[in-house]
Amino acid sequence: MTTPFQKNFKKLCMYLGNNNKALYGALTIAVSKGILRPTFTMMDKKQDRDSRVYTAFREGLTGAVAFVSYLGTDAVVEKLATKLAQKTNHLKELPKMKSTLSLITVSLTALFVIPAICNAATKPLLNLFTGKKNNQKPAQPELAKVNNPQPVKSVNFGNYKNMNVYHFNNFYNSGMKIGGV
Repeated sequence: MTTPFQKNFKKLCMYLGNNNKALYGALTIAVSKGILRPTFTMMDKKQDRDSRVYTAFREGLTGAVAFVSYLGTDAVVEKLATKLAQKTNHLKELPKMKSTLSLITVSLTALFVIPAICNAATKPLLNLFTGKKNNQKPAQPELAKVNNPQPVKSVNFGNYKNMNVYHFNNFYNSGMKIGGV
C-alpha cells in the first residue's frame, strides 16, 4: 500500500535521478544560503549591529547573485553544448556534454563570477539601502607631535663592531668536536 506522498516522492526522485544536473543542487544551496544565513546572522545579538547588517546583506546578496548567475550560465551552456555537438557530429552524446559542461560552469561560476559580482556590488548597494553616503571618510585622530625627537642610540655589544663576523669566525672553533680533529 502506497500513499499519495510516497508516489509523488518517488516521481520526484525518479525525475531528478534521470535528469540529474549540477544546476539543481547549486540552486538549492543558493536559495537556502540566501535565506538562512542572513536570518541567523541578524539573530546573533552578541555582534555589533553594523557588522550584522553588513554580513547579512552580503550573504543575502551572494545568494541572489548565485541564483541568477547559475541560471544564466546554465542557459549559455545549453546553447554552447548544442552547437558543439552539432559541429562535431556527436548529437548522441549531447546529454552527457550538457551534464559535464553544466558541472564545469557551476564550479567556475561559484569560483569566479559570484565573488567578482559580490565584491563589486556589495558596498554601493549596502550604502544605497542603508542611506549612508559613500564619500564620508572616517575621522582620523590627530597624531601626537613630537617637538624634539631623541636620536636613537646604538647598542654596544662589548665593543664588537659586527656581530655576524664574530659569530661566523668563532662558529667553527666552538662546540663539541667529533672525529678527533
